[in-house]
Amino acid sequence: MTDIHLAHPGWLWLMVLAPLPWLLERSRPRIAWPGFEGFPPHRRLGWVWLRTVPPVCRGLAIAALAVALAQPQKVGGEIRIAGQGVAIVVALDQSSSMKAVDFPADGGTGMISRLDAAKRTFLRFVAGRRDDLIGLVAFANYPDLLPPSPNHAVLIERVQALRPARPLDDGTNIGNAIVWGLEALLEAAPKKKVLVLLTDGNNDPAGPAADPEWAATLVRDWGVVLHTIAIGRPGGVVQGVEPKTQLPFLAEVAGPNLPLLERLAELTGGVCFAASDTEGLAAIFRRIDELEKSPIRGRKLTRYDEHYGVWAGLAMALLILDRLLALGRLRRLP
Repeated sequence: MTDIHLAHPGWLWLMVLAPLPWLLERSRPRIAWPGFEGFPPHRRLGWVWLRTVPPVCRGLAIAALAVALAQPQKVGGEIRIAGQGVAIVVALDQSSSMKAVDFPADGGTGMISRLDAAKRTFLRFVAGRRDDLIGLVAFANYPDLLPPSPNHAVLIERVQALRPARPLDDGTNIGNAIVWGLEALLEAAPKKKVLVLLTDGNNDPAGPAADPEWAATLVRDWGVVLHTIAIGRPGGVVQGVEPKTQLPFLAEVAGPNLPLLERLAELTGGVCFAASDTEGLAAIFRRIDELEKSPIRGRKLTRYDEHYGVWAGLAMALLILDRLLALGRLRRLP
């Protein structure tokens, strides 16, 4: 009960009135009736002591009502209201080349894939932007959009579930990923909008797709900033399975098209970064975090669980008991 507090403790002053019913009962004038002085002492009836119960019930009802009006409550949790200072969409490459295991894990314990490194760093970035709307475009040959939202729990689940693209969806469709990210940003409420493109390859869609530079021009025309991140280095190795023979194989993958990513960022007034290890990738996201600060901070609303109903019910029960006793053998004439 130590975590329960009173919203309006001033109402507890009503408790000073709790003894009033008993005092009124004691000071009530009584008519003198003939007594039995001189007769042998007789044992008093056992129910006589109940005469004090009605005023006690009324006093306790006043005390319970005072507690109910003081509104005891317990903190039931906090709801964070996003400040909506910045809307951010991260276009994250999930093509098969992102399976290349050439990034050292945190603490230097072994190597992890490019996709795993990108996911871990992105999740830390999300944890530091609690007041912003953040969305995700996971893309290989076909983009998959999660619109920017203050509900980061859904975003975190989506990022954790990301896997490299399957053969039928493989490719690197940078142009369409930018267009999808831009469209999602234009529907977001905040005025400041940022698109971050993270990829380890060249634009290589399997079919018709938007030209990346044309897409970047659209981003600029709508007043959106595009930052690009080139992840990985040439000579990464991808583990795979040959579809026909089902035999495992190792394949070397090319590095990111850095000149293209530099042009895309330059067109929109953004910055192009390059990361070849986990620490460098983390530093890039910290730099983006510094560049795109929220002008509006979020608020916290505290949710309370109310407990005044128990005390109000107790006051009502005591008053009902008082009336029932007054209608029985304890009834007294005015």
